[in-house]
Amino acid sequence: MQPIPPLPTPPEILTQAANALGVPVTLLIGVCAIVLVSARDWRLVLAALMTLYIGLALITATYLPPEWALLRVVVGGLIAIMWYLSAQRAGWGGRFLPFHQQGGVQARPLSSTTLFRTLLAVVLAAALLIIRPRLPIPTVDPDIRLIFTWLAAFGLLGLALGEEAMQSGVALLMWMAATQLLLSSLARDPWLIWFLSSTEILIGLAIAYLIVARGSQTQATLPESDAG
Repeated sequence: MQPIPPLPTPPEILTQAANALGVPVTLLIGVCAIVLVSARDWRLVLAALMTLYIGLALITATYLPPEWALLRVVVGGLIAIMWYLSAQRAGWGGRFLPFHQQGGVQARPLSSTTLFRTLLAVVLAAALLIIRPRLPIPTVDPDIRLIFTWLAAFGLLGLALGEEAMQSGVALLMWMAATQLLLSSLARDPWLIWFLSSTEILIGLAIAYLIVARGSQTQATLPESDAG
């Protein structure tokens, strides 16, 4: 009887999945970026953020050791857990925060509507696909070049539309992810990866604090508005 082969380690599983999946992972990252910009439900945003980091780990495993790619999943998981706990602490419901009251009526600014944000995201996605052949980064793999441009552009859009700390934090993390993807594919320096990953965690901690602080401020003002 032949011995049972050992189970593959997580880095080996990541490498095998990265080799088997190419275009689907790129499409998954693109869809996650659209969801991160357009969604209003913070739980959906956290799920899309974690999925984005898993997709980035699969892409990273194609040109870096799998241990470094697995670091992407660890960083994304830590940030998602911190933000989830902070949102629970802040007393968030299904959306980011209640809309501001104006004259007894909930004010819903245009930039906060899901339809408007989705429309802008689709227009941006179409523009990026049209200009894809003209992207001025010739020394990088085409898939990495597309993902870098995609995340950077949607990061800017997220910063422009962000109303709450988590929305702005997601946009900053997309920028950091795009930067790390590009630089690690060019330099492949472990210290650079550690530095950028540490910066992402610091951003996550800062946003978690802002979520709690904003939630505490909102909860303190609601009784005053009800009394008035």
